[in-house]
Amino acid sequence: MLKKMSLEEGDVVSVKVNDSTYTLAQMRKNGIMQFFDLVQPDDHWSGTDLNDVGSLFFVFVADKSLRRIFTQKLSPDAVVRSTSPVPKQMLSAVIGNAGDCGADLVELTDEYSSYGAKILKSDIKPSTDLELIYRCEMAGMQGDPEKLRKRLERYFEKGINWDDAKSFIFKDVPPPPPTRAR
Repeated sequence: MLKKMSLEEGDVVSVKVNDSTYTLAQMRKNGIMQFFDLVQPDDHWSGTDLNDVGSLFFVFVADKSLRRIFTQKLSPDAVVRSTSPVPKQMLSAVIGNAGDCGADLVELTDEYSSYGAKILKSDIKPSTDLELIYRCEMAGMQGDPEKLRKRLERYFEKGINWDDAKSFIFKDVPPPPPTRAR
């Protein structure tokens, strides 16, 4: 666990998923962190090229809140940073007065902010937009290290890449089928 840390764009951190599972994440634009489809049983990453690894997801993070699952910040000469484009389409939650929940598909601003994002499609519905729900991340801030750790653990153990916040917004939508061979 890192006690003190400040992350800047491009910084790569090791993430402890559980006692025998580690992965990497890289800080990208405006507080968006990229998580990778990369797992190993120890915390040694020398020579890793993140351009050769698939991305799991890109989410806004409160990095100071997540420090307890970060084990180390890797030096620029230890790991080749990802240069893959940061997706600009995300789902923006819409909570109604009666407690009804839904989401709009938005395009982040040029500064990668959800504030002022352009609405591409409003009122996303599971009956017609299930692929969007599965593909796009929520635009909200991830600040709970345990929720993020559980998401990563579920993916590396069961192959299911799913943000549980979507289960709150889209109550009847089940997690997607596994996408990773176990």
